[in-house]
Amino acid sequence: MQRAPKIDRARRNALKAAGLVVGAVLTTAIPHKQASAQSQPGSAGGDSILDFFRDILRDLFRHNNGSGGNSGPSKDGSCFARGTLVRTRAGYRPVETLAAEDEVAVRFGGFAPIKTMIGHTVNSVAGKWDTNPGNLPVVIRRGALGENMPSADLCLTAQHAVYVDGFLVKAGDLINGTSIFLKAVDGQESLDFFNIELESHDIVEVQGACFESLYKQGTERCALLGFNGGRSRLRSHMRSVASLVIDRRQPIDVIRDRLDEQGLGLAQAA
Repeated sequence: MQRAPKIDRARRNALKAAGLVVGAVLTTAIPHKQASAQSQPGSAGGDSILDFFRDILRDLFRHNNGSGGNSGPSKDGSCFARGTLVRTRAGYRPVETLAAEDEVAVRFGGFAPIKTMIGHTVNSVAGKWDTNPGNLPVVIRRGALGENMPSADLCLTAQHAVYVDGFLVKAGDLINGTSIFLKAVDGQESLDFFNIELESHDIVEVQGACFESLYKQGTERCALLGFNGGRSRLRSHMRSVASLVIDRRQPIDVIRDRLDEQGLGLAQAA
């Protein structure tokens, strides 16, 4: 009875892997072909693509007990969009109304005082958000992380980590196109975002779900899962495809697959 969901999971991941491969071919073949034409006119110019696939195949069935690729310290802020409701001692409050010394609910200490609130604005230019990838706005739909988690749609930056199944995972690495997706401009000129910095890194309760506080390099951080570029993402999808035969998925693969399936269920129920 479990075969059909596994097949569906493998099919979805195969399609996403194919999309990554096509993108990799287009981005590596053209520059390499141009360079080859200038330096070695008779060269086939395919080494970079062959290396890409050899790397993927070599990794595919290698047993790895790692966390799925810790991407290291973030260079982007862990930011919530204006209007996001954060749990405080006085109940839920919009993030933009919080200030230093206000106490927010945290996973590892009951309530903790805010050290600093920092805001920034992301503007739209020519129908796109004018910012680096880590600060792109991501929408997490109601129930995307579990039953009533979050309790309402919210928006945060792609580099902002979500606490799910005992791990921190960057929101941008959980995008599935249904329940977690990049926010379209839709005529908006700007979006305001706000950081919540505590004395130490922690997990903050926001609209019934858990997200990290602002992380700064050099401070202690909970286990973070993430992808290191396109090859890392492709390996992840290929592990999920191969799980039909042998399941060597890493924690980030399992989390992404579960939320992907849950997102499809939410979309069908809508």
